[in-house]
Amino acid sequence: MNLSDLRSPEWRARAVARVGKKLLGFTRQTPERTPVFIVGLQRSGTTMLMNIFHLHPETEVLDEASDSRSFFDFRIRDVQTVRQVIEESHYRFPCFKIIADSHILPSILDALSNPKVLWMYREPGCNAASRLVKFPQGTAAIRAVCANRPGGGWFAEGVSPAVARRLRELDFSGFADFDYACLVWWVRNQLYFEMGLDSDPRVRLLRYETLVGQPEPTMRALFDWTGMGWSKTSMRFVHARSMKRSNLPRLDPQVEALCGDLLQRLDAEHAAQWIKVAAFRSAAAASPVVAGAPRSA
Repeated sequence: MNLSDLRSPEWRARAVARVGKKLLGFTRQTPERTPVFIVGLQRSGTTMLMNIFHLHPETEVLDEASDSRSFFDFRIRDVQTVRQVIEESHYRFPCFKIIADSHILPSILDALSNPKVLWMYREPGCNAASRLVKFPQGTAAIRAVCANRPGGGWFAEGVSPAVARRLRELDFSGFADFDYACLVWWVRNQLYFEMGLDSDPRVRLLRYETLVGQPEPTMRALFDWTGMGWSKTSMRFVHARSMKRSNLPRLDPQVEALCGDLLQRLDAEHAAQWIKVAAFRSAAAASPVVAGAPRSA
């Protein structure tokens, strides 16, 4: 924690919610739990989504941390620890943000019962520019991978041999930090397809621009899918202040092609998922509710 945290209304609201839930948790009985995982890449709206869950009355939020019961150095300690945290939670929806462990997501999910995943993504140029402001040295890992040398850390763990070969085929002679930062976006978000998450019913895409542009219908649909009830209070800090960025640097054509193709695939999958969500919501609204019926498709 630092002074900027104390000045942040979002941070103060999360802190109050965390303390209140901890106190109330002692009196709660939770017969079943649905763990929710927020994954993707930094600066894609994951913190905003976690803020929503912090303020929802049915969640316990486990933020990534340098050292906590669930995390060490911003990575989960192990799956057994995650399972134990879930089993001991007094809330139906324990929520974890696991950015640095997105590349091992399938092994985490397969070890748990009834998990849900929200994979967040954002337009690559805006995401890259935001990350460079937040993490000025944020391209060091991909530079190491592209040069086939050590230093890639957890980022390098998520680079498959096929992706590594594709990266090393590129001509880096004219690359700037912005080009490398957009390559990071490509490498991490292509994991969604490389790991087969597009065919996994436990996983849903969420585009940042959709969340901030259509917050209420978007979150109503996602609350339905997870099984959470609607909570207007939890939407308090959803905003579109950083949705658009102008005057982005010119992107190298090689990187532009990679990112453009992947964004098109993600958007097509996102649209298909939301068409299904809209159809389900329309059918649910038109039909009487049957006791015991599933709440989502």
